[in-house]
Amino acid sequence: MLFLQLLTIFLILLVIFVHQSTVYEYARRKGYEGIKPGLIGLIPIYGLFYYKRIEKRRNVSDRGLKEVFKLNHMLQRVALYIQILIVAALVIVPVVYIFGLAFSNIRSDIPNQIWPENPSFEAFNYLFTETKFTTWYWNTLSIALINMFIGTVLITGAAYVFARFSFKGKRAGLLGILVLQAFPSFMGLIAMYVLFWRFGLLGQPRALSILYIGGSIPGNLWLIKGFLQQIPKDLDESAMIDGANKFQIFWHIILPLSVPILTFVAVTMFMGPWMDYILPGYLLNYYPQNAPAGYDVTNQWTLAVGLFRFITDLNYIHYSAFAAGALLVGIPITILYMVFQRYLIEGIMAGATKG
Repeated sequence: MLFLQLLTIFLILLVIFVHQSTVYEYARRKGYEGIKPGLIGLIPIYGLFYYKRIEKRRNVSDRGLKEVFKLNHMLQRVALYIQILIVAALVIVPVVYIFGLAFSNIRSDIPNQIWPENPSFEAFNYLFTETKFTTWYWNTLSIALINMFIGTVLITGAAYVFARFSFKGKRAGLLGILVLQAFPSFMGLIAMYVLFWRFGLLGQPRALSILYIGGSIPGNLWLIKGFLQQIPKDLDESAMIDGANKFQIFWHIILPLSVPILTFVAVTMFMGPWMDYILPGYLLNYYPQNAPAGYDVTNQWTLAVGLFRFITDLNYIHYSAFAAGALLVGIPITILYMVFQRYLIEGIMAGATKG
């Protein structure tokens, strides 16, 4: 039943979009462009007759107008919108399903419908009143903020040194950093555990920033270094002639020009801890030797560890709570993307062409 409903919606949208595209192309050839033809084309049947009746603004033959309705052109539009709708469905349907699950208040059963008949906020209420969700959220947010600020500053400083200065061992250092990037982090889990144990960092959420920042250095250092090398060194020399020192050159010249790539790196650093389960699950499920009776280890968890319990632990299983938590996890990341969208696009393009 659900499949038939989705198929019906898919076919209706396909007809609407193909009709709209055909009307817009027909109107464009007659000299009508902009938002209006696109909106009128969404009206079934009417849009086509509307632009068929009005006069031409452009000198186009009837044969040129009829080409819009040729079979091969129509098939191309159909194929194009089938691909677009399939990709959109793969992205949108799971998101809508998660929203529906979050408002369903389902514990142990998986719903067979996208949206519940009686939506409720019980799952959100359960998160905030019966779990340590706010503690998990703060643990994760604090790690993300440390990563974003301290990590970006450290990596940017190192990248500036490698990009602007010449010193002995520079090439070997860059190659060594590049080699380190090839090894996955899970290969060092035992070493990480031993080091955290020896330094008394097990069960300390903020200590995970050491691993996140260290693991992100190789790739991001090369990315920022490649960008900085594209900034002409003539700017440095001109500033030095005017009496500026190295720090002033970096702060007033290099840094403003590097905003796109630095924003991209900062956002990726911020996103890292939110749904990482391996490291927190391995290093934060730790009971200290002198822990009192009833010691609550869940206060040390991050969101990934806490939410994962809702779908794996039979004593705490709650699918709707997991979906509700997942939605709340997406809020800060979504806000960051909306605020820094322009810089992110510039940073991605810069990293692709200058890295």
